[in-house]
Amino acid sequence: MLQINKNQLKQFYKKCQKDKLIGVDTEFYRVDTYYPKLCLIQLANKNDSIFLDPITQDLDYTLLKKLLFNTKIKKIFHAARQDIEIFFNIYKKIPMPIYDIQIYLEQLGYNNSVSYAKACKDLLNVQINKSNQFIDWRVRPLNSNKIQYALNDVKHLIPIFNMIKNKVKNLTQVRSQHQKIINVKIYAEKINNAWKKIKFKPSNSYELDKLKKYSGLREKIAIRKDIPVRRVLSDKEIKLICKHNIDKEIKKKIMLKLNMKKIY
Repeated sequence: MLQINKNQLKQFYKKCQKDKLIGVDTEFYRVDTYYPKLCLIQLANKNDSIFLDPITQDLDYTLLKKLLFNTKIKKIFHAARQDIEIFFNIYKKIPMPIYDIQIYLEQLGYNNSVSYAKACKDLLNVQINKSNQFIDWRVRPLNSNKIQYALNDVKHLIPIFNMIKNKVKNLTQVRSQHQKIINVKIYAEKINNAWKKIKFKPSNSYELDKLKKYSGLREKIAIRKDIPVRRVLSDKEIKLICKHNIDKEIKKKIMLKLNMKKIY
């Protein structure tokens, strides 16, 4: 349960090769940025829980890559999608194979957003202190409470997975849900798929074309400035400019926020 150096990470990797599975979690900051800022990587095998600190350490991402992309080692996550995005941004590919215990728990009757803390309480009778859940993980130094919180987020993944993996009957649904989160297009084609995240049903091809166009443009601006997309335009403003009958003055104001001179 400690921050480790390169040589210790090699020893940890060797142990993971024997275990054939590893728990993985990350802590990141994403309040006023487009890209999540990686602040901590937590890893656990059957016996040890460790963390890597990309803020204060000169991380060997090559060695970490060997660990994450060894296909003989199962990677156990909870609510894996944002963690997958972190690693995709670093390596431009997705660690495999991935097992998301949240997906397994849904098949056992839990809701699709069941928390890790509830799983620990129900299945292991372990109480997880979530007081550090919404802290700024960029701040250093990390005190012992924050470190313990981060390690607790990873140390119980393998025990939970081992407890529930054989209880799930509908493995077809489990595989289907996993295929969604390991779809490379989710992470590699965010601009083209941005319109799908907006809760708006176009009533005709004109509205659909505009929705795709302005959602993609908003994404590009947010990427260039590294700010959240809603600081460029809100979803409500995107919906407005997709409409045929929008007031011209309102549309002009919205377009000016996009720094566009031509009004379509």
